[in-house]
Amino acid sequence: MISAVIFDMDGVLFDSEPYHDQTTTSILESYGVKNAYEAIRPYVGRTSEDMWADLKAKYGIKASVEDLTELQWKKNVAGLKDSGLERSEGLTELLNYCHENGIKIAVASSSRQDFVEAVFDHLNLWQYVEVFASGFEVEHGKPMPDIFLLAATRLDIDPERCLVVEDSTAGVQAGRMAGMYTIGYDNPTSGGQNVNAADVVVKSLSEIQPIIEKLSTVKLLPVNSPTRKMAVVSLAEIIWNEWFPNIISQEQINYMVKKYQSMPAIDEAIEKNGYEYFLLILGDTPVGYMGVVPDNDALLLSKLYLMKPFRGERRSNILFDKAEEVAKEKGFSKVRLFVNRRNYNSVRVYLRKGYRIIEEKKTDIGEGFICDDYLMEKEL
Repeated sequence: MISAVIFDMDGVLFDSEPYHDQTTTSILESYGVKNAYEAIRPYVGRTSEDMWADLKAKYGIKASVEDLTELQWKKNVAGLKDSGLERSEGLTELLNYCHENGIKIAVASSSRQDFVEAVFDHLNLWQYVEVFASGFEVEHGKPMPDIFLLAATRLDIDPERCLVVEDSTAGVQAGRMAGMYTIGYDNPTSGGQNVNAADVVVKSLSEIQPIIEKLSTVKLLPVNSPTRKMAVVSLAEIIWNEWFPNIISQEQINYMVKKYQSMPAIDEAIEKNGYEYFLLILGDTPVGYMGVVPDNDALLLSKLYLMKPFRGERRSNILFDKAEEVAKEKGFSKVRLFVNRRNYNSVRVYLRKGYRIIEEKKTDIGEGFICDDYLMEKEL
């Protein structure tokens, strides 16, 4: 589920790279640098400080990095009003789509804040953008991921639920390193940047809405192949170590994952013990799973887990609904489950779903470990 889109600014929100190039080359040429345009190509997407520090050393420019940077941004801000620059094609529609669907919008730019604010004024973007992160605020600029992680923190959204739109090689690398789904915008005026390392490359911002919709599509698939079983094993390792350290010991987590969630255990559960497993897929990514099995007069909801960034009733409802569907298909009028008594959040969820506590149950699961559970049940 994509909950936020983080845009690079220059070359993405508007076709600004030629404008920046004109400013920067004019400064270089004033210091006698030849082929100034080619000299600045490697610095697309990087901070002004990085660029001017390198160019100053390479061409022996006498002015300080601070003075060069200040001159560059003053010229950029001053000329913006009469630049004729407009929003990139497809941007307005994409911004409106995000706004209408509750998807938050951030901008993460290596440009200086006064220029960013001038751009927001010029393009009338304030109504859309919730937060801004600047390369001047982080220790490491692009291609390091700091700026995108800062934007995600300010949005209060996990990186896994953020989508980055970038037109530079360094920006794509930063988005991928941040663990975010990264779209490379192949903008022909961005100086021949290679964005092929992105998850997907687009030629127009108008191509992005269908990508977001695809990534937000939820599917529930039966676990009926080795690949899907391995996906369950991988999810179990992640989720148990996200969720249970504050409830049971690490030693018990390791033991239970191996005993109940390993490939041999899942094979045996499905092939010999009558279990059915289901994978919850968001876009193309497995984010959760469920296991059910007949248990005398009811269906036992043995396992129901979601990765931390994807938890919430909208997705867990799919799993609960499937459990009830399977129960009815098998002729059961009840679904029951076990939940650790200290797993307070899950207990509250189950109570809201209509389950009630039947009894407290302690089970010896071997090697000195005890499961201290509630047995809960729901009448269908």
